[in-house]
Amino acid sequence: MKHNTHFDANNALSIKKYLKENNLRWVYNPNEEQDEETAYFFFIGKYKDKEVLFDVALMPLHLHYMAVLEEKADEEAQKIFPDYKGYESQLSEKRWEEIWEYKAEIIAELEAEGELKVQEFIEYDDEDYEAEDAFVLMTVALNRDKIDKTEIETFIKNYQEGSLQLDKNLYSFSLEEEE
Repeated sequence: MKHNTHFDANNALSIKKYLKENNLRWVYNPNEEQDEETAYFFFIGKYKDKEVLFDVALMPLHLHYMAVLEEKADEEAQKIFPDYKGYESQLSEKRWEEIWEYKAEIIAELEAEGELKVQEFIEYDDEDYEAEDAFVLMTVALNRDKIDKTEIETFIKNYQEGSLQLDKNLYSFSLEEEE
């Protein structure tokens, strides 16, 4: 779902001005496709004692778990299939089928073992955060079933107030539950 905006989504100063003038806590990032799994949005907050504009990807923890599972299976597949270099590989349909089957086996094994665990996190990419017009990229995974406006509001409120508490428990999920 795309959103109409009255700011330049590639310019942090333009977004900050828009948020402040309209007394908004946050706004969806119009450059990203919003879906039921991950919310992409901007909000103003403090980072290293400086006001910054956060460019956020907020997802449920189970989605992060699935990505880690896929990444592990991909690493194992690359060990067995040296010609496989990820999704950009130019391979025959037969070879792709072999790789997909192998990856499915790895994922099933990892799930059955239950050893792969993930926890809530926030990661920052602040390469240029010192610049006045810079974004601080923030990737967040929370143990929620879905991410909606209420979850976004709660996350931002808690983050801005300094009361955000990440769950340090480790979790694994079943792919069957996700279907």
